[in-house]
Amino acid sequence: MRKLIICLLVVGNISCGNNRVHKDNTEKNTSSKTDIEKKLTEKPIKVRKTNDQRIVIFENRIDTFPIPFQEKDILMGLKSYYKSYNVEAKIGQQDGPNFPYIDIVKNDGNSVMFFSFDYENKNKLNEIRILDSIAADQYGIRVGDSYQKIVEKRKGDFKNSTDYHQHTYLYAENSNIYYELTGDITITEDMLENLEELELSEEQLQKCKVEYIIWRKRNQ
Repeated sequence: MRKLIICLLVVGNISCGNNRVHKDNTEKNTSSKTDIEKKLTEKPIKVRKTNDQRIVIFENRIDTFPIPFQEKDILMGLKSYYKSYNVEAKIGQQDGPNFPYIDIVKNDGNSVMFFSFDYENKNKLNEIRILDSIAADQYGIRVGDSYQKIVEKRKGDFKNSTDYHQHTYLYAENSNIYYELTGDITITEDMLENLEELELSEEQLQKCKVEYIIWRKRNQ
């Protein structure tokens, strides 16, 4: 029995990568025990989970789906492809008529993105909105990224606009992909009265980050 214990400790010592030569079995046993105890007390390395299915939106497709979709029911196709998520058909509310949309939801109940459709034609895609940093656009931008990162990665000329609900959008004229921004910016009543002329300054934009990534066909 004592020989079996010694053999096990020696094997443990080898697996820990200890290549030192010891003078006797007592030193081997002591060193092996010390190494094992040290490993057991070390804090585990935190690794970001990668079980979530990869999602990338391009100017004219999202993953394998060309966009806008053909005007047919796409629900089952999305369910079949996005197997890592819950794909649910829902009805959305807005200032105007209610509209149909398809929600892509993680197991924790949080939405990754949704596809909204025309209220008069439930198969006509109006918009894709990405809400989670799991997904990225073709330029490598994710929700939560800074304004500076957008400029660095896309290297284009951008414009911005703000609506009456104080939502600020950053966009390029030749792109279907644009960004809703959030930041520590105060929009005054005077600014809202002149929305057509309102444009955030570079200094204000520097305080912003991406709240949503939005796809909408520019000619719509």
